[in-house]
Amino acid sequence: MRLPEVGVGVTWFAGMEPLLQANAELVDVLEIEPQTLWRWQPHARTVAIDTAALEAVQRQSHAKLVHSVGLPVGGTVPPQPDDVELLSRVALELDTPWLSEHLSFNCVEDESGAWHTGSLLPPRQTLAGVEAAVASIRALSARVPVPVAIETGVNYLQPRGDELPDGEFVGRVAEAADCGILLDLHNVWTNHQNGRQPLGEYIDQLPLERVWELHVAGGYYHRGFWRDAHSGEVPADVLELAARIVPRLVNLKAIIFELFPSHLPQLGARVFRSQMDSLHRVWDRRCGTAVRKTCARSDPPEPNPAPSPKEWERTLACLTVHKRCDSPLATELRKDRGMAVIREMVEKLRGSMVVRTLRLSSRLIILERGTAYLEQLLATFWRTHPPQAFALDEAEAFAAFLREEKPYVPFLGEVLEYDRAVIAVALDGEERSIAFGADPLPLLRALGAGRRPTEITTGEFEIRLTPDLVNSQAVLPGMEVIH
Repeated sequence: MRLPEVGVGVTWFAGMEPLLQANAELVDVLEIEPQTLWRWQPHARTVAIDTAALEAVQRQSHAKLVHSVGLPVGGTVPPQPDDVELLSRVALELDTPWLSEHLSFNCVEDESGAWHTGSLLPPRQTLAGVEAAVASIRALSARVPVPVAIETGVNYLQPRGDELPDGEFVGRVAEAADCGILLDLHNVWTNHQNGRQPLGEYIDQLPLERVWELHVAGGYYHRGFWRDAHSGEVPADVLELAARIVPRLVNLKAIIFELFPSHLPQLGARVFRSQMDSLHRVWDRRCGTAVRKTCARSDPPEPNPAPSPKEWERTLACLTVHKRCDSPLATELRKDRGMAVIREMVEKLRGSMVVRTLRLSSRLIILERGTAYLEQLLATFWRTHPPQAFALDEAEAFAAFLREEKPYVPFLGEVLEYDRAVIAVALDGEERSIAFGADPLPLLRALGAGRRPTEITTGEFEIRLTPDLVNSQAVLPGMEVIH
């Protein structure tokens, strides 16, 4: 397959324009996560493309790649048609030469229906797992307008004796699905650091001619595990690995530095420039004359051992989100130290969704009762409510939980309704009024400044929120208060 070389780039996030301008000669391509351009419409229960956000990306003169993070193709539940339609539209609008998705799963089906796992989870690495992943990839490929590459995932669980080696699993899937490979070197290195397959074996089991793209990133050690966190500088070992493997990748078209926007300040502009310069030196080592090498393949004595991919997915997902599960596999997986890592990462993501969305309510709980109390409330919520795919749904579920639990936090009910109203007005453009049993202006201004509200006058008050106030983000000082 003839694909264009797009060069060295970085993951896109809003507000990075000054960084791109300062490093114009070092950034050839931007990698876009299409889900950052989608907006959940809770009342219509649909997802729509944010036109303004899409246009902001289109204004960038760089080439664009689309890297999806929400429609993984490693499990038995294929991406849903409506989501694939949105992905296709973004791919066409950004003129991406190919798109990529994770060889993982984030959705399971059981007697209660389909539900979200809260994170990307590792698939069942058996021949049956290969077949399931291939079916999902084919379902995606048939509906999108460009070729598809699968990303090599991170796996915090210890290797199992009844599974295919990591590299062989990826290689078998890519060959059977006839797709490309996005080789995330930091993921592979992370797995190696945490006791999974040695790097050399992993690479030798891949059909390297199918590698179209490389990812590199940073991480950190936490509780005995190296975490894939996109948190800053690429480890020297990963850069060295990239320099050694790039000459073997005859169809390499891009190298992407992954970085979460929250970590850019600590990385700094100077180190960012140094990282991009290092990746250009790696890029210059590519060679198009390598000879294809036959990949190492094992001969599993039992091709499809129990558990099946479906049982694996349901069990791992239940353990991740605190759903009851008493099967032998569940008992086995609970003993794996990696389960605690997976669960912690899911809970951290869910907590961030709630705190970012119910901003003032979360701040009020912390100021009145402390961070530990908010964490206690969240822990109870997680044990009784499964994850939601969208931050708005996660926050709405937590708001309903708080209304039912009625924790003792002065003014929480009013502030919670205020947070929800701000979101609702921003989404549907309709004016809303919120009743307060205390003067809302000093209360909300104190919370906005991160101060505990004191000396608040009680009484009957009402706030009227209009679209203009919400859209201008002037909802605290400029709102209309009715006594």
